[in-house]
Amino acid sequence: MSSNCGIGSIGQKCILAMLAIMTAAPVVGLAANPAPAPLPWPVVVDHVRFHPAKDRAKAMVGGKIAGSNSSAIDGYQTLAEIKELPKADEWTDLNFANHTPYRWVRYEAPAGSHGAVAEIEFFSGQRKIDGSGFSSPGSNFRTGMDGKLDTFFNAPSPDGQYLGLDLNDQASAGRPGITPANGEFDQPQTVKIVSRTPGVTIRYTLDGTVPGASDGLVYSGPITVDKNSTITAATFKEGLAPSPATTATLLIGKDNRRVLHSFHVGNSLTGNASRFSSFFRTAGGTDAFPGFLMGGALTHGLWKAKEGAEREHFDKIWASAQHPLDYFTMQPRDFDLDREAEHCTKFIKLVREKSPDVQPWLYAEWVERGRGRPTDKGVVPSSEMKKTFPALTWQESMGAMLLYNEEVQRRIIAADPGGKRVRIIPTDLALGWARTMIDKDEMPGIKHGEDNFYAMLFADSVHVNMAGCYLVDLTWYAALLKESPEGKMLPINTELTSAQAKALQKLAWEVVKNYPDCGLYEDGATPCGKPQITTEGKTITLSSSTPGAWFRYTLDGTPPTRTNGYVYCGVISVLPGIHVKAIAYKSGMADSEVGE
Repeated sequence: MSSNCGIGSIGQKCILAMLAIMTAAPVVGLAANPAPAPLPWPVVVDHVRFHPAKDRAKAMVGGKIAGSNSSAIDGYQTLAEIKELPKADEWTDLNFANHTPYRWVRYEAPAGSHGAVAEIEFFSGQRKIDGSGFSSPGSNFRTGMDGKLDTFFNAPSPDGQYLGLDLNDQASAGRPGITPANGEFDQPQTVKIVSRTPGVTIRYTLDGTVPGASDGLVYSGPITVDKNSTITAATFKEGLAPSPATTATLLIGKDNRRVLHSFHVGNSLTGNASRFSSFFRTAGGTDAFPGFLMGGALTHGLWKAKEGAEREHFDKIWASAQHPLDYFTMQPRDFDLDREAEHCTKFIKLVREKSPDVQPWLYAEWVERGRGRPTDKGVVPSSEMKKTFPALTWQESMGAMLLYNEEVQRRIIAADPGGKRVRIIPTDLALGWARTMIDKDEMPGIKHGEDNFYAMLFADSVHVNMAGCYLVDLTWYAALLKESPEGKMLPINTELTSAQAKALQKLAWEVVKNYPDCGLYEDGATPCGKPQITTEGKTITLSSSTPGAWFRYTLDGTPPTRTNGYVYCGVISVLPGIHVKAIAYKSGMADSEVGE
């Protein structure tokens, strides 16, 4: 992660920075100059200015400037190419003929370069353009658009790298307005959708997805809304890109609302989960989601900060929480297990002073793309087995992260903080299986491969984008509400199709209802089919005659149970000395025999 939000960083600045990355926040100039006059509409990009990374000027030769009116990832037309070696320590201006307004403009780095640009700026004539930054999967556009020449855009993969701007309304059909906007109403409402751009077609959906030029309902007049509804609208005009979407959720009638009171401690990944408030609203619920968050923080650092430098800030957020709380979340990531459990226990006891019946949860985060932490490598000790083995894949790292959370949970329970037993939200399992679904071409509209997995769900190598936030919060919904989110929580502010949203809803529900610790698991009389263990080259796969069966497995010969061992996420690596044992289980059925 290319940022200054390390473990020692305190306060909300790093959280806001990460949320800005996640939502592709506008990139603006650093100087406090008077606001310039508006650019002509629609804006046409015909000039870029760039500065190579130190000692990397040659790597920019062959780079291209391109524009699209389809999306940030496809439909690009080449506008210009860097054909000559730019000066190493100077800015280079590249002017080109272009008369077409493109909503998405980007720099496409040459193959093998990893990016290699310190700064790039886009212009219409001599006027610099601001917009919402974006970049290739797993990279951080801000390193090439932060106004600093000592940082540079350097993506993990050598090929296919890009960074650019979404010009939004500056080069598209104008964003529509919805009246009334988000709100809670006692009576049915008449909703109007309007646009300032003449000659546009307005389309809208009611399922949270963004309408396309030939998708959704055509708006022809005011809409009567007499129940909880979410309206997502966009405008379309020949020769222009579709407008950004506008969304409004209207909650109708007091009896149709569900209210949750919560409090959260964690870092920017809990910040990712905070989108729960918006998504939950589409299901007719409200949750203010107050949280004490610090960039990169461990739980003991949060406790220390609330007792010291951040006491005033903590007290203010704590005072805003509405007691009694329904639930409280923590985000374990300290690999000193005793220290993590100790400070989670302290927070639970603190929260129970005002909310004795609160349900505490451990939010099991996903692993980072580099997979360099102990959980990512699979080397954190677990009392569930005599021996752990290295995690060689993303999916195995997710299983290792869950083992870590279960070990922290075990030590919290042993400390006996009183009240309801702490539970785990298994978000990591959902991300593990999402990767497997994409690798097996089972995610609608997404081709297999790591880059496509990151393009769909991540903003950078650590933080999820809005689609990733949606999957995270679907698991929260299923665990907290103890019901399926299918057809209830809608994918607003994402680029997900209806088929993709349904696939993620189903995945989240399958994960939560089949993870016994969430409290939804049901026993049955008919046993699951015994696991079949198949070795294919460097990998092992598990299968069962029972459709939808889940598996837990061990690699050291320890007998697995539905609550002991690694949870299978689709891949097991062949390693020297392993002795695989597996059990199949499924809510509503009895456990299988152990396969070996």
